[in-house]
Amino acid sequence: MFNFKNFLFIFFFSFCFDLQSIEIINYRFGLEKDINRIVIDINKNTEFKHFIKEKKLILEFKDEILKSKNFQKANNKAIKNISVKDQNLLIIDFEKDIFFKKVFFIKKQNGKKARIVIDFSELNKLNFKKKIIVIDAGHGGRDSGAIGVSGILEKKITLSFAKKIKNKLKGNKKFKIILTRNDDKYLQLRQRVGYARKVKADLFISLHADYHRNKNVSGVSIYTLSEKASDKEAEALAKRENKEDLIDGLDLSEESKEVTNILIDLTQRETMNQSSYFVNFLIKELSKRTKLLQRTHRFAGFAVLKAPDIPSVLLEMGYLSNKKDSKLLMDKNYQEKLIDGIIVAMEKYFQWIENNKFN
Repeated sequence: MFNFKNFLFIFFFSFCFDLQSIEIINYRFGLEKDINRIVIDINKNTEFKHFIKEKKLILEFKDEILKSKNFQKANNKAIKNISVKDQNLLIIDFEKDIFFKKVFFIKKQNGKKARIVIDFSELNKLNFKKKIIVIDAGHGGRDSGAIGVSGILEKKITLSFAKKIKNKLKGNKKFKIILTRNDDKYLQLRQRVGYARKVKADLFISLHADYHRNKNVSGVSIYTLSEKASDKEAEALAKRENKEDLIDGLDLSEESKEVTNILIDLTQRETMNQSSYFVNFLIKELSKRTKLLQRTHRFAGFAVLKAPDIPSVLLEMGYLSNKKDSKLLMDKNYQEKLIDGIIVAMEKYFQWIENNKFN
């Protein structure tokens, strides 16, 4: 017997489901001055997050994808495939390493469809030069660094992160990763910076996990060089890190004192600017993945930041004095999140430099 109430319920449920679901109507492609554009037309306004994983761009929608237009390979040679996974993921596979310039959403209005716009460039077309990144695992050997609430030593945490970054980028075409230490050995601060300058590093990242007397303090913070610390806390931290030695200077022995001072000052200022640019990319990427300390970008006179010609940052990955931070820093999934954030920030920073002709 026909049940009209059941019919209405099914009809109403299906109608509401359709209203909430996304239909991918069309893919459009364009190219202008080495910038590729993908436009994805969809049936409604929605929310989504995007992630970059190797040669994939993953769009994670708030709503389920009900229908999706099939991708035609002939339409764009830079793209291998576009597919739907787990009902709310749209995965774009690229043929080559690429750099994403913009990913944004345009709402449905004035009779025009809602659309997602993705601008990207192929790295080989941008003459992307392989960059040398020195990852400095803080402390080591007789210098254990901070001791966590669970007994974990800072020197072990920093070395573990450094090795995982290097392993993740093994064979990478964009970056060559060099570690200041590969095992539990003691290094003077001047050795760390001197090594980075010896290999002509393009970027220096010193990894740390600090201790705070207030065990409620937690989150990631990033330091760049400043002759005057931004606050008393940063100043005290700088003094503690610098107790071993002072930084080596530039080899300008044949220049007069006045010329030497001017050259060092100019170089140092530009390097500090570049360090701050990188911090901006780091903050943007890490904020998507973890909690940041208030006033995330801080300033101190750390010796490991004083290479006058290498952009340098000191990344405090969390506080070992805080139970939650200490636990997270030993969690493999959390480590992957931090490492992914660092890598994506490096990619965007160097591409930004390439586009702005700083190198």
